[in-house]
Amino acid sequence: MNFILVLLALIPFLLLLILIVLKRMPALKAIFLTWIITVLIAFFVWRVSLTNISASFMMGLLTAIEIILIIFGAVFLIEVLKQKKQIKVLQDFLSGISSDSRIQAIIIAWFFGSLIEGISGFGVPAALTAPLLVSIGFSPILSVVISLIANSTAVSFGAAGTPILLGLSPLNLEANILQEIINKTALFHAIAGIIVPIAISYFVILNSNEKNKLSSLIKTLPFIIFAWVSFVVPYYLVAVYVGPEIPSIVAGFFGLIVVSVAAHYKFLTPKKTIQIKKINHKKNSFKKTLKAILPYLIIIVLLASTRIIHPIKDKLLGVNLSINNIFGTGVSYSFLPFYTPSFYFIISVLICLIFYKATKEDFLVSISKSFKKVKLPFVTLVFAVALVQILIISSNNNSNLPGIPLLLAESIASVTKESFFFVSPFIGAFGSFIAGSNTVSNLLFGSLQSEIAINLGLSMALILTLQVVGGAVGNLIAIHNVIAANSVVGLKNSEGKVIRKTIIVAIIYALVVGLIGFIISRF
Repeated sequence: MNFILVLLALIPFLLLLILIVLKRMPALKAIFLTWIITVLIAFFVWRVSLTNISASFMMGLLTAIEIILIIFGAVFLIEVLKQKKQIKVLQDFLSGISSDSRIQAIIIAWFFGSLIEGISGFGVPAALTAPLLVSIGFSPILSVVISLIANSTAVSFGAAGTPILLGLSPLNLEANILQEIINKTALFHAIAGIIVPIAISYFVILNSNEKNKLSSLIKTLPFIIFAWVSFVVPYYLVAVYVGPEIPSIVAGFFGLIVVSVAAHYKFLTPKKTIQIKKINHKKNSFKKTLKAILPYLIIIVLLASTRIIHPIKDKLLGVNLSINNIFGTGVSYSFLPFYTPSFYFIISVLICLIFYKATKEDFLVSISKSFKKVKLPFVTLVFAVALVQILIISSNNNSNLPGIPLLLAESIASVTKESFFFVSPFIGAFGSFIAGSNTVSNLLFGSLQSEIAINLGLSMALILTLQVVGGAVGNLIAIHNVIAANSVVGLKNSEGKVIRKTIIVAIIYALVVGLIGFIISRF
């Protein structure tokens, strides 16, 4: 493999790492600069045509609009709740489950977030859970970090199994191999999943006033283990005996109920309570509490019914706004207006505006604040997604070279060989880092991983499992996921700060998964 080409292919990723994470440059400047340089590399080295480059930018713009609609829906919801003074009631309800910030974070970010991930995916969990954590006293940056870490285990079976059912579909795998991948994915996540509640608790303790932080973490372990078991047992059993569509939904819902009840009655909870911020809460009536959580209940019901009930799902998927063959390149974009999560966010908000008897002023104030919060993230997302698209479209070139991501993955595989079990999940994570999607990562690298498995004489099912699980891990550091989560809680220019924290957890998770794969391969 040509060393110069590999180095050139690395430049976009090294630039993002250096500018955002190390130099702490604002995301918009760093991503715009990286996009310009990547376009030049694609044009002069990979000989990607200007038409294809233009098509990639158009895809970036259209996809950014789709993502920003989801962010806008989440922000609009929070602003309406603030305007109608429902946030305090929601705060009382969440604080009433447990006053311990470690337990609150596990319940809200991991269990509720996993339920939403299982139903919807597409970055929605962090958009919903981060503001909830902020509402009970967590700092915006801690809320984002915890929400991104929590959105990992559930991702491989997110959006009703889309990463596996759609992400691996081009491989035309035999039913028994696909089932083996599903089983192993559930097993690997079930084992490595203990990292999630540990990491969540660690970051909460780290941001508290506790002097003996290690001791506080150790004292949380009984509850962490209980929460972990409550999630992974139904998660694994449903994956093995039912399929990939609902493990995250069932595990998220089951864990949310069981662990919330256990926390309320102080079952296995630490004796000493840790609070990031002391909030006085009162017990509100059932009717008042229900009124505050109504938007979330509506979102869950709407998303679940449109994802799980196939006749409804098929009808909604039938309404497709497509732009085909953009600039004659063969690149196409499709938007599903009645299937996108943003549609159900907006419906929920509109229902609640009526239910809360909101005035015209309430509506205008909420929508004005929402637009102000999403303006900068939108511009940043345009270039972030355009950067992803230019990397993907680099395979359509006149130089007979593999696309930039593929060339990098092939180079890594050729160097690692026998240690590929440890590298495979990082390739999956790399795909999600650039695309912000486990599904797209599987589409990008699934065929490559299967070819490497064959060439190295390794189990294809095992290597594809590492790809799928690694793709879930990559969500912790995916650029546009971080931008989206930051924008919902009003954070600006903090992407590098967030990634410096989440990348440590992502590396540990990927290494543990690689070790599990290596051990299983020995038997």
